[in-house]
Amino acid sequence: MTLTHGGLERSYLLYRPAAASVDSKPSALLFVLHGGGGTAAGMLRLTRGRFNELADRHGFHVVYPQGFAKAWNEGRTDLISDAHRRGVDDVGFFAALITELVAKHPIDAKRVFATGISNGGMMSLRLGCSLPGQLRGVAPVAASIPADIVALCQQPSGVSLVMINGTEDPLVPDGGGAVKVFGRERGQVIGTARSIDLWRLKNHCAAPTQEQELPDSTDDGTRVTRVEYAGCQAGSRVVLYRVQGGGHAWPGGTPYLGERLIGRTSRDLVAADALWDIFGALN
Repeated sequence: MTLTHGGLERSYLLYRPAAASVDSKPSALLFVLHGGGGTAAGMLRLTRGRFNELADRHGFHVVYPQGFAKAWNEGRTDLISDAHRRGVDDVGFFAALITELVAKHPIDAKRVFATGISNGGMMSLRLGCSLPGQLRGVAPVAASIPADIVALCQQPSGVSLVMINGTEDPLVPDGGGAVKVFGRERGQVIGTARSIDLWRLKNHCAAPTQEQELPDSTDDGTRVTRVEYAGCQAGSRVVLYRVQGGGHAWPGGTPYLGERLIGRTSRDLVAADALWDIFGALN
């Protein structure tokens, strides 16, 4: 499918759930965003088609959008990416795309979510900060808030956050700092802990009340801890999956590069299932 916005023809893949799983009410919508240098079709492969399976089971629509020149302008100062250098209006693109999809398909405008990996995960965070009236929740993977947009992300909102990050990410540092791809700096992020604290404060959540270590089901060098914050406003939720020993990867997905370049891919967690367990329960 295509949509023209800002003088650019943008494309996306749309997956409609199996008819048997759809009831009479409008369904949720989930955007799944590829990382920098990736494609919409590649994101479908990276996640092993799991979101489409979940869509058939739970009756929601899935959209895999394509970034401009394989990237998203989520607000970082990145002099290498064409999307950043040209100042592509990706926030406006998603706002227009949501409006079009809601108008053309049986989609509940109050249940729109976004997830993504790396640059796509940062874009999902940007959408949660810039479009709180159109997004119900965001789930960045291998990503944290770009330093350049911190001011945009401090306004109170009821947007839920599910963050899934590896502690040994060699590209997007878990502790914050310079994003480095093949040795070249690509802007700055504030890191996992600061991103979670910012979101917890903006959603008026309390200190963490639930922390559990997930079963270590495979010998892959990773362990996963789940941390949830309670009492968030507007029924929102803030949850962190901390992947100890995990790299720049989609847990439960297909490794897109060798471990030497991106680190370990955890098999103790299926990221798609984890985030939809939370998003699917939000009204």
